[in-house]
Amino acid sequence: LALSAGQVVGADELYGPDWDSGGRFLSAIVRPIYNTVFDEWYEGMDQAKDRPKLRKGFQAFLPPDAANYDDWNELFYDPEQLTHGLVLRGGDQMLFELPHQDRFALLPTVDWAFSLHHTHTKTHREVHSLWGIFASTHRIWLAHAVVFCLVYFTIAPTVSLPEEPVSGSSVLVRVSVIGLLVPLHSFLWSMARVEL
Repeated sequence: LALSAGQVVGADELYGPDWDSGGRFLSAIVRPIYNTVFDEWYEGMDQAKDRPKLRKGFQAFLPPDAANYDDWNELFYDPEQLTHGLVLRGGDQMLFELPHQDRFALLPTVDWAFSLHHTHTKTHREVHSLWGIFASTHRIWLAHAVVFCLVYFTIAPTVSLPEEPVSGSSVLVRVSVIGLLVPLHSFLWSMARVEL
């Protein structure tokens, strides 16, 4: 945006003649973004401890509908989401609906509180549960179950006392029983990936 801006009317007032030094840009663009991110999670500063005070209910972990850095990174990373996400103050115009050369000068007029709010940037709901551990390690569990069943069905018939083993009398029957692990694993994995 800055390179294509060229001679923008009013840019000196916004950023100063040496806008690349960062002072006015930081206060006009970066600070409002930071304040919006801060307000999403924190209710203010704890003066006694000199650190931010989290909102009620945010102490253990973020609620599933709170926006986090992943959501904001995705907003700025995805061009389509960014073009529809940055709304100017007043809510009647999008930043990317304006001519390309005018956008840099209008960055300070973006309504960051509205544009970065969780109702506009949240693309998925995060739910914390033990299913996440299974979803992350499901292949390991499947490999362990297959190896365990192979060892069990190989050794069990030789040690079992009854004439007919539990898993079947032939090697093919015993190995085919291991195939039943796949639908069971698939069901458990789909349960771990359910979005609420």
